[in-house]
Amino acid sequence: MRLQDALAAISAVRVLGFSLTMPFVGLALHEAYGVPLSSVSLYYVAVAAGGAVGQLAGGAASDRVGRVRVMLASAVSAAVLLALVALLNSPVYIEALTALQSVASGSFASSSSALIGDYFTDHAGLVRAYGRVRVGSNLGWAVGVAVGGLLYQLLGLRSLFAFTSLTQASTIPMILGLPTVAPRGPARPLERPSRPLLLYLVPTSLTFIIAGLMGYPLVQYLSGYEGLSTSLAGSLLAVNGALVVLLQDPIARAAARLRASTALSAGMAIYAIGYGLLPLASSYPLAAADVVLITLGEMVVMPVSSAVAARLSSPSSRGSHMGVYGLVNSVARSASSSIFAALLTVMSPREAWAVEAAIALTSSVGYFVLVAG
Repeated sequence: MRLQDALAAISAVRVLGFSLTMPFVGLALHEAYGVPLSSVSLYYVAVAAGGAVGQLAGGAASDRVGRVRVMLASAVSAAVLLALVALLNSPVYIEALTALQSVASGSFASSSSALIGDYFTDHAGLVRAYGRVRVGSNLGWAVGVAVGGLLYQLLGLRSLFAFTSLTQASTIPMILGLPTVAPRGPARPLERPSRPLLLYLVPTSLTFIIAGLMGYPLVQYLSGYEGLSTSLAGSLLAVNGALVVLLQDPIARAAARLRASTALSAGMAIYAIGYGLLPLASSYPLAAADVVLITLGEMVVMPVSSAVAARLSSPSSRGSHMGVYGLVNSVARSASSSIFAALLTVMSPREAWAVEAAIALTSSVGYFVLVAG
């Protein structure tokens, strides 16, 4: 099996497990265990921080001991921690152990991204490989969000945690079968990122703020301001995931033929149009059509974004550098909901979406100016 196909399969299983549980942890903590909403908010901050730390630590560790070893340790840690959550079934343990598990997930993400960067040397190959892995992760996500709510009602969170632990354990044989890629040159963990990579992260941070809107901000807006039911608004996330599964591969192949700056700029321009038009989406068909447009921008940008980060990373410190890229991803996506909520407190929804569209356009211009090739 090709490396990118193996990683796509691993990602599908991992994300399926997480998508069945993590969206409902906050709900269960508040409704079933009586945890105050303020504490639930702090819990999500801890989860985001753990993921960010994991990106950096896992990337640096993979430079020292190897990508596959870190991925294996991450999978084992996740399986054990989630099994403990299911066994102990206490809000304190749920919060502490899932936050700790987010460190393992972050480590896996940066290590697997660096592995692709080690394996492929040309830009087109990198774009296609990262695109294929996105197909796997979005397949897991689409299935998980489609059935997760029903399974949560039928089985409860404790049983879902046990199942998620099994999904993480099931990836261990697949990880052991991954090829080990010899590093090109001696490892230098924590080597300072190059100036081109640091410049690239400026528009990239804006990109991930926009990418983070495909979640709570979108659902909250459509249900709270456009009158769609929460289930209908939430189903648009499954539409997003299904489109990536069906179309990411051909779109990645097309994007790989373009200059990186052109593909990134064009994709962010599509993002800007999609979110700029969102206030006009006053019905489910219009909202679905707009999500299709937004997803098109996502499918152009995301695999190219990862490919450029891998190309700009030093071969001797690629894990650390992809960890920095992942850190920017985690922080910006986590900030996205807060930024959108803050905008709604000082302006109308139409104006808030105009600001988000302006952020996307700023990112588009930044790529055109700062990214070579």
